[in-house]
Amino acid sequence: MKRTGKCPKCGSTNIEKDAKVIDRNGSYSSEYEMTIATYQKPRAILFKGERISTVSAWVCADCGYLELYADAPREIKVRSEESL
Repeated sequence: MKRTGKCPKCGSTNIEKDAKVIDRNGSYSSEYEMTIATYQKPRAILFKGERISTVSAWVCADCGYLELYADAPREIKVRSEESL
């Protein structure tokens, strides 16, 4: 959808771009931007080397289909030798 500007489900071009994805706690008193995380050393107990990006959505305004995208995909990339 992001590359084509077209909904893969219904074919519509009525797309809302870069909508923020909000995460709320149970009481709805706090809002946070949703994030995704990867780790340089996922097996480590401490100092995992967390890499974070916020997430945005592209939403079809006709059928409601949505796709999530990392806002900073290069920031969360971990080279394979780092993750061992």
